[in-house]
Amino acid sequence: MKVVDQKSMSFCSLMFMIWLTGYCSLSSPTSQLNKKIKSKPKSKDVHGTDISKQIESLFRKHTYELSIRPDRDSPTRVGLGIIIESITDISEKNMDLTFTLCLHETWMDKRLKFKARGNVSSIVLPSKLMNKIWVPDLYVVGSKNSFIHTTTVNNVVMRLFNDGTIFHTLKITSTVACQMSLYYFPLDIENCSLILQSLGYSNKEILLHWTNQSKLFMDVGLVNNMPKYQLIHHKFHELNASWTDTSKITETFKSRLQITFELRRYPLAVFFQSYFPALAMVLLAGLGMWIDPKSAPARVSLGVTSVLTISTIINGLKAILPKVSYLTAMDIYLWVCFIFVFSTVLEFCVLNYLMHKQEKFIGRRLSQRSTTSQILSRKTFCLCDGATGLDVKFRICYFTTFLVFNIIYWTYYTAVAQHDEDD
Repeated sequence: MKVVDQKSMSFCSLMFMIWLTGYCSLSSPTSQLNKKIKSKPKSKDVHGTDISKQIESLFRKHTYELSIRPDRDSPTRVGLGIIIESITDISEKNMDLTFTLCLHETWMDKRLKFKARGNVSSIVLPSKLMNKIWVPDLYVVGSKNSFIHTTTVNNVVMRLFNDGTIFHTLKITSTVACQMSLYYFPLDIENCSLILQSLGYSNKEILLHWTNQSKLFMDVGLVNNMPKYQLIHHKFHELNASWTDTSKITETFKSRLQITFELRRYPLAVFFQSYFPALAMVLLAGLGMWIDPKSAPARVSLGVTSVLTISTIINGLKAILPKVSYLTAMDIYLWVCFIFVFSTVLEFCVLNYLMHKQEKFIGRRLSQRSTTSQILSRKTFCLCDGATGLDVKFRICYFTTFLVFNIIYWTYYTAVAQHDEDD
């Protein structure tokens, strides 16, 4: 009996301890706090979490197909807006220029409609969803190098509205080819274009149109203060470009958006780099004709130095310009200056030859004379009449011809540049 009583007592004590532990846990502050948390109502979603869940559910249910464009029965209209931050690195040698711009694309994808919640009617999509949504495959025609900016994050933003409208914005820098015509360099006016079109869709599938043509530049001052060119004006175009499908050997058309820029070069910098040194060499070589013809070393050294200097100018300028198959306006001027400078060397060669020939002729003719005074007087007269007379005539012809050439040259190319600007 004692054994049974002891067992019953131990069992009762065990049950009492279990009950006491459970009671304490239920009455503890922690348990009450957990109940309050569980019973606390859900807070309102002010950050669009429900909207994100609506969009994510489309991809979980596989009801959205990335490879299929919106509006399969009709062309998808894609609006395009451009804000140019800067135009830099306009290179004649490489025939290209660099744009830094913000590209704004907008289109409607009704498959992405969602229910607006309160005042929240749009959402900025995270990158994991941006990669799952169809976007137009636009590219810059003639681009040599392009990249999307990544400071401080990837400069790509996509905003989705409840009616399915999508705003897609990205900041890019692109180096674009520009076929320049350098016939009138450096008095030329160049026309360069920024062209965007779809890579794989025809105009029956995607139609591009401008959404904003009133403002093109973020800061007009940066564009107006370009170091080498002045922007005269720009113009927007909406075109249909022909495209040959090599797989089917058929010609299709693609929607294309184009902005043309008319740029006029500042000629002053080029003038001091090329025209002024060449002009100085021509004048210096002409002034050498006032040196006494008998001072052969002085005149020869001055003429040869002028020829070498202008040759160096020509070679230095050709190194920074593209190798074209025609003569530019600057080439014509420099080579004419070279001819003028070289003509002074040729003139002295002819003059020196005539002087020696006259001296020999006079020496033979007057060797039969008796008096030395007659020889000296006739020799001096012949030298003055021959050598000095040739120097004076060439001197006048040299400067007169060069003056006429400059008048004709600058009048013609200035008129041509003005005519191109008016057109």
